[in-house]
Amino acid sequence: MITEKVEGKRYQHLIEFLATRCNRFAFVENRQLMDDEQLRLAFVDELIAEIKDQIIERKIQRKWETTVLGEGTAYIYYFHLNNVTTQFLKQRSDSLFGWITPELPEDLMFYQDDQCLLAACSHEGFFRVDEKIWDSFLLN
Repeated sequence: MITEKVEGKRYQHLIEFLATRCNRFAFVENRQLMDDEQLRLAFVDELIAEIKDQIIERKIQRKWETTVLGEGTAYIYYFHLNNVTTQFLKQRSDSLFGWITPELPEDLMFYQDDQCLLAACSHEGFFRVDEKIWDSFLLN
């Protein structure tokens, strides 16, 4: 578990680095935090409009890589990770933990097929990362 804040150019570099090792990413919209679910989902649809054709699926889940909900569920959006979505991630935030503001979903996760290589828990301020991937990133 790493609590280091990855911001600015380092965040940009991390996203680019992950794009060379991962083929999909995900983020979370926790239903427990929605005042008006339909309004929030419409907001997210507008947010992802430019990458809508990159979506793999949207699933309702009770747990994801860094969180298990005691009650309630969340929407997990899964996308292909490619040049288009890499630019989206770099343009929308300047920080790995920036994915929790009212303007953005939370908890970015990056996968190579079904293996999660990095998972952020934005509200707790930590992320888990595959040790080999992190070591390789630090050497770049």
